[in-house]
Amino acid sequence: MKSLLEISRPRLRSGAAAMVLVSAALACGVVEHPHPQQAVDHSNDFGPLAGAATIPAAAGGPSPTGGTFNNPGVGGAAGSFGFAGQGGSGTPLPSAGAGGASPGAAGASPGAAGAPSSGVTITLGGVNVPKEKAIAFIHIGHSNMYGEASTPFSSRAYHYTETNPHGYMYKVGSSPTLCKEPTAGGPGAGPGTALVKEAIALAPDYYFISLGYGQPSAYCSQFVPGGLYYDDLIAASKAIKGRVTFGAIFIYLGITERHGTAADVNGFPDCINTLVSAIRKDVGEPNLPALMNDYEVEASGEFVVGGAVYNAIYPQIQKTPSVVSNFALVSAATLAMQDDHHFNFDGQRTWAQRALKTMKDKGWFPWAP
Repeated sequence: MKSLLEISRPRLRSGAAAMVLVSAALACGVVEHPHPQQAVDHSNDFGPLAGAATIPAAAGGPSPTGGTFNNPGVGGAAGSFGFAGQGGSGTPLPSAGAGGASPGAAGASPGAAGAPSSGVTITLGGVNVPKEKAIAFIHIGHSNMYGEASTPFSSRAYHYTETNPHGYMYKVGSSPTLCKEPTAGGPGAGPGTALVKEAIALAPDYYFISLGYGQPSAYCSQFVPGGLYYDDLIAASKAIKGRVTFGAIFIYLGITERHGTAADVNGFPDCINTLVSAIRKDVGEPNLPALMNDYEVEASGEFVVGGAVYNAIYPQIQKTPSVVSNFALVSAATLAMQDDHHFNFDGQRTWAQRALKTMKDKGWFPWAP
């Protein structure tokens, strides 16, 4: 029953022209914005220390958690990883931590001395964190990303109240804050907090930042440039660009293509490629890893495996890794469910763990010891 009530919630607009545009959006899936959006001032979002090169170039600079920095050299110009793997091989270039040239950087490596390669920092909770140690995750998608999880109660604290001093979330117009749900809109939990906290568990010397955006029932063509939501989903990433190292793009899409046209379903792999390529271009990371949920095989009712929704979109989901470079699907098998197609708290956490393991297995998570 919930799926029948779950309808798109586009931004409200006024006037007759807006009604025409909304009708067009519902009919065709993609619509131009009716007018330029007013930019949000983010000049004060990152504190007085943002961008300051306060850590000495020599060894022995103070660590945010005590001791000295031990940067393995994953940074590069504008936070670039310098990934190899055009076409999706997923093999990283050699680490600069051994003293070689920094991957993707024009200058010298941070090397064994442990100094940041760029000197750029971001203020997180009053701490001046080198860009190379501030890893930002872009996560976008439909209602599971937006956040519908609200059970079981025993797992609520992990998502809503138990913060980690190395885990942050950022929205344009305010400073980064400690990460807790909702990270992508609400009203319930999505995977954002879990992605950040599970990443910290793997790499406790680093800081991880959620850049989340979700829309219930939205499908791929509504997220691409020129669609309803692209400007909103990319805003935080563009504002924080140059101050962080982008880690990956995480996507929940596929099952909602049923709200679009046959072209939306059959063109799904190409649409995901358009979306991922646009994000990579806007953040200046042409090889940024991207991961997406595989079909929600634990779903029931109209979404059950073998049903009409599954039969239409499952083959298209499977084609996507062959269309998008540095891209992987993350299994949704055995995930704990809240209803006929939404993950609960535990399902969101398990999916985040699987996504990060996939990154490690492919060499896309160079921050872990």
